[in-house]
Amino acid sequence: MEKYEKLEKVGEGTYGTVYKAKDKESGEVVALKKTRLEMDEEGVPPTALREVSLLQMLSQSLYVVRLLCVEHSLNKHGKPLLYLVFEYLETDLKKFIDSHRKCANPRPLPPSLVQSFLYQLCKGVAH
Repeated sequence: MEKYEKLEKVGEGTYGTVYKAKDKESGEVVALKKTRLEMDEEGVPPTALREVSLLQMLSQSLYVVRLLCVEHSLNKHGKPLLYLVFEYLETDLKKFIDSHRKCANPRPLPPSLVQSFLYQLCKGVAH
């Protein structure tokens, strides 16, 4: 993971922590999702393999965030880590709606914008 410089933590959830990072070689800004691997007797858990393979398939769509690559490393205690490297997006739908609500005088979103969001959601789900 020396290839990336972590810039800031952007989120944390049940399955891992997400960092904004920069590829030191290309300068590209990416999102790194760090997940711990709970290895079983057969190696990498099937749930992790399933997630990676589904993300690779879904990354072909313009309406789904792209998985760029997968990196494997060890933490300082020797435990395996899996990093999913995604394209970095400045915001998501939830953050957009939350920031819109926090405006001094929030108004309903224009119907054309709602229609555009709904179209993109449907296209992503359809893919």
